[in-house]
Amino acid sequence: MNAGYDQHLELVKKRRDELRFALANLYSEPIDLTLEIGSGHGHWLVKFAESFPEKTCLGLDIIGDRIERARKKANSAGISNVQFLKAEAFETLDLLPKEVRLKEVFVLFPDPWPKKRHWKNRLFCVQFLEQLAQRCETGVRCHFRTDHEPYFEWALEVVEQQSGWSICQTADWPFEQVTVFQERADAFNSLILERV
Repeated sequence: MNAGYDQHLELVKKRRDELRFALANLYSEPIDLTLEIGSGHGHWLVKFAESFPEKTCLGLDIIGDRIERARKKANSAGISNVQFLKAEAFETLDLLPKEVRLKEVFVLFPDPWPKKRHWKNRLFCVQFLEQLAQRCETGVRCHFRTDHEPYFEWALEVVEQQSGWSICQTADWPFEQVTVFQERADAFNSLILERV
């Protein structure tokens, strides 16, 4: 192997070790968790946590500046039932302590990666739903929202390609708070999935 690849592997190991440590410190006892993937500056999740103080919430984003802004929002609001981590969704699902039970998941306006050559980067894919299903009990719901029509159609196709989730036609969206991207959108589509 070459030195560059070895260095990359070391960085990945370090990042995963730091995330494992952070998650273990946050959730050392059994807990039910509301997870938002791609929480941005925290507008939505902070309001959600304020409205549901009995729920424990975690927001993820891969951009550090967004996480810092989200933490400041939570601190300014004086709430302690929400945490934000700079972390990737797949690694977080893999490294969450086994005592953590995901009770609801929100994926709001993720990057649609509109160019076909970038579709492999889309979060909402079969692999994501399969990994998420491993962390969720029957009846847990995953809420997906996008303003990109082709991504929504893609999401519908993805659901058909796996067996851990089904579309929940009768459920209402559990909490409305306009996000930054929702505010910019002319229209959007929502999808609620239920773990089967």
